[in-house]
Amino acid sequence: MLNFNDAEPQNSFDLIPANTIAKARLVLKAGNDSTDPFITCSKGGDTAYLNCEFIILEGKYAKRKVFDKIGLEGSDKWVNMGKTRIRAILESAKGINPKDVSEIAVAARQISSFDELNNLDVVIKIGVEHDKSGQYQDKNRVIAIITPEHYSYTEFMNGQDIPYGF
Repeated sequence: MLNFNDAEPQNSFDLIPANTIAKARLVLKAGNDSTDPFITCSKGGDTAYLNCEFIILEGKYAKRKVFDKIGLEGSDKWVNMGKTRIRAILESAKGINPKDVSEIAVAARQISSFDELNNLDVVIKIGVEHDKSGQYQDKNRVIAIITPEHYSYTEFMNGQDIPYGF
């Protein structure tokens, strides 16, 4: 007989409240593209993206995950949103103010491969996405990457536990 009475109870799957800010580690999921191990191509082949998992590192929601996709190929809007997101990730992880145009900042916003994004620690703002069709449950998603000009960026990057909605 298999006995599971000593197993831990299942964790809650309640959504993280909208507008929660947290320090998280970006983990890129393996893709299906033959040219880059992190690029995922859509079934139709008309879009490509990075499949991202943000693991919350500290505070009340530590170890919870929030998922996101960063557009690389497809409509101009999708690609521009992806470039903006990657820039913000680099600025958050490296402590670069978005207005900084120094040589160091310009160089820090350049990468040789998407692998350089993997395992970066950033500050994220979490939202709640509602399924308009009513078929699926609501889910958390990353609505912004917080960069150094945000008034509480330093506290989050330094590990201080600040409650959401501050």
